[in-house]
Amino acid sequence: MLTTKLKQQIRSSFEDAKKQLPNFSNRSSQNKMIAEISKTLTGEYANSNPIICVEAPTGTGKTMAYLVSCLPIAKESKKKLVIASANVALQEQILNKDIVEAEKYSSVDFEYALAKGRSRYVCIRNLINLTEDNSSSPSVLDDALLWDEKPSKNDLDVLSEMTESYSATRWSGEIDDLENPPENKLWQKIACNRFTCNSKNCEFYNDCAFFKARKKASHADVIIANHDLVLADIINGNNVLPEVEDCIFVFDEAHHLSQKALSHFSLGGSTEFMKTSIRQYQSAIDQIIKIIKITSPPSYIEKTDEAISDLTEVISNLEYQDDIHLFPITGVPSEILNLTKKILVLFNSAYKDFSEHKDIWEEHYKSNNIDQAITDNLNNIIGQNNQNLSSILSLLNTFNQNLNNEQAPTSNWISQSKLANKKNNYQLNTAKIDVSSYLDKLIWSKAAGVVFTSATLTALGSFDRLNQQLGLKLLENQYLRLASPFNHESVDFIIAKINASPTQSFDHTQEIALELKKRIDTSAATLVLFASNNQMQSVADLIEKSLDCDLYIQGEYSKKNILERHVENRKNGKGSIIFGLDSFAEGVDLKGDNLNHVIIAKLRFSVPTSPIEKTTQSYLESLNRNSFMEISLPDASLRLIQACGRLIRTETDTGKITIFDNRLVTKFYGKHLIKALPNFNIIIEKH
Repeated sequence: MLTTKLKQQIRSSFEDAKKQLPNFSNRSSQNKMIAEISKTLTGEYANSNPIICVEAPTGTGKTMAYLVSCLPIAKESKKKLVIASANVALQEQILNKDIVEAEKYSSVDFEYALAKGRSRYVCIRNLINLTEDNSSSPSVLDDALLWDEKPSKNDLDVLSEMTESYSATRWSGEIDDLENPPENKLWQKIACNRFTCNSKNCEFYNDCAFFKARKKASHADVIIANHDLVLADIINGNNVLPEVEDCIFVFDEAHHLSQKALSHFSLGGSTEFMKTSIRQYQSAIDQIIKIIKITSPPSYIEKTDEAISDLTEVISNLEYQDDIHLFPITGVPSEILNLTKKILVLFNSAYKDFSEHKDIWEEHYKSNNIDQAITDNLNNIIGQNNQNLSSILSLLNTFNQNLNNEQAPTSNWISQSKLANKKNNYQLNTAKIDVSSYLDKLIWSKAAGVVFTSATLTALGSFDRLNQQLGLKLLENQYLRLASPFNHESVDFIIAKINASPTQSFDHTQEIALELKKRIDTSAATLVLFASNNQMQSVADLIEKSLDCDLYIQGEYSKKNILERHVENRKNGKGSIIFGLDSFAEGVDLKGDNLNHVIIAKLRFSVPTSPIEKTTQSYLESLNRNSFMEISLPDASLRLIQACGRLIRTETDTGKITIFDNRLVTKFYGKHLIKALPNFNIIIEKH
């Protein structure tokens, strides 16, 4: 419950924040957020989960609000506070600014740590093994060194420099701390990997960057993570974070969480990867047999090649659209299922033999004095095999699961590609289209508390879409929509008189170009947001030469560079225009005179393009449900509000918004989208 002590701690933190934070504004919406989070997490609401969804518009001060309320509650209940952001930029802001400030005003003492995935850290054992002189490698493992091809001098130089820097403590062991990180292919050979890690049995355990970071996180009261890490860690059994039951989670920018979750429940593996993996398995078995002198199991290479060849012959004749063949929601044809089941049987047998030999090897090296270099190399090879075989088995088992009419179907598809040697490669893919029940089972039903927050959590003024995506039940949790502290009534939201519908691509593009020439003030700051790269490039070609100020087009420079150039122009009193896509419609913070006019080319409806989206649409249609009303329209509403949110970032910001989409006035759904907007001054030009 919310005790007198907790109330006092929260109140004290808030009062100190007022004094400590520069430019602090006392906002009723922030007070409300603090109060509701506090009551929810301490069980003040009867028959309610300790879960709250808070839509906190820009300017609310949501980060401070959840820190002020959550820190004392987490400490009092002896739980870890896990703050998960959607992206690296926000994670760094929380780490380098918000938490540092919270240390000054918080009424409770706390330690904090940054949590990253294991693969962001170097495995010092692998790094040393790979930089040792190859001539000193034991001859018994000549065929099974970690290098799958002879390393270049540059590769060895890069690794040697990293080894030296780590030994001299100039480098922490995190890839993110390297000024010039190695290419991904090289980094993967030396990155920490749970399948190849010997944990406490490793001679470098006490000097391991990953375990040092994990130890620091285990002692911290606050762990700063991101959505991907939280999801991956919980799905894989909590290798980095504490147990779910011991955590209070804050998911910042929570409107991204469902898409992140979908990607973590997707599996894929190609025919060539399967062939390579079965050969690597055989190589590992051969090395074990060479050392221990035991009977060799049967080889699976020939049978696997034959089974994959039979599968390839059938799937090569499927119809592919943009190199993808999507199976219907009724399932994968029996002919293809039977062929993949044959491959599954072979890999099951191979994995059984592999596990037996892995156990024999482990017993052998523990009870015999074997050269450390041999042990390290072979353990790495075995670990990599374990990872590869496990992933193939997971894919094939899921791909061959029987349909359950009581659940949403999985999305199954095959993608084709050409290898460097011109060979065809086919990737089998399977993904869940609805992960809500899994999220509830893994996190929501177990966590000590959960706070979801973002400037845009609702769609069409409702939390229904969020609840559907994340598996939340309206009557079991708390929901809060806060009013914006900004004066949106002073902003003109202009629905421009446009003859062409966005569905008439060529005419719409031509008309936008003409309108932009008339409407852009080249002495001011303008952001033009497009839904497609093709239209953005076409409009730029049509008007760029006629503009009397700088035009920055996404793709020509990095996002960071464009924003820096734009701000510099404004500082020097020059007009500046940015043409951007989705990534400029969110997370761009141009305050004051750095942005005067936001122009939106058209509404961003999500056309089902990915296999998961297409399967979802087919599934809803099979239930006589309307995917446009359930998915496309709510998502378009959320995206429109996000795009509009680029304009007003502080209480003193002003400007206008123009949209070139006549569907807002010609289609039945237009009034729903307009109604969901902040209270702008809506101006509909006569059509």
